[in-house]
Amino acid sequence: MTTRLTNRPAAQTLPSLSRAEEASDRAAAYYEQGYHCGEAVLKAVNEVAGHPMPVEIYRLGSGFCEGFGGSRCVCGALASGVMALGMLGGRGVSSDPWEPSYFAAGELNGRWMEREEASSCADVAERFGGMEHPLRWAHCTDLCGSVASWVVEIAEDHGWL
Repeated sequence: MTTRLTNRPAAQTLPSLSRAEEASDRAAAYYEQGYHCGEAVLKAVNEVAGHPMPVEIYRLGSGFCEGFGGSRCVCGALASGVMALGMLGGRGVSSDPWEPSYFAAGELNGRWMEREEASSCADVAERFGGMEHPLRWAHCTDLCGSVASWVVEIAEDHGWL
């Protein structure tokens, strides 16, 4: 004879993450695992998008560490975010319309500037105590996640995902 527990709560299911949330979590985790910001964003977006590019696509972001090889001229996460948008919605031939990817990159930059008010790695890092400061590392982890999330949101808005 089986006894049924009537006071037992119903099984709870965890809400699934949106693609943007998943991209954010993955990019932040990859950055924390030692991938550079540009690598983390490209790797996460490519995975969430179902690998439209070979899995090694993240390697394209390797030189963006600390803004183009340490120059700190632009944030690598932002630069890779533009690349990820191109991967998802860029044109395949020169006769394709250029505007969708162009405007998507502008939207990404607008979101970035609204939050950061600076596009250079140097300016962002300086606000958090410099490149080696733990607060800067935490902020950049969050930035990687935010950029990956924004890329996915923009791509979804354009129907690319």
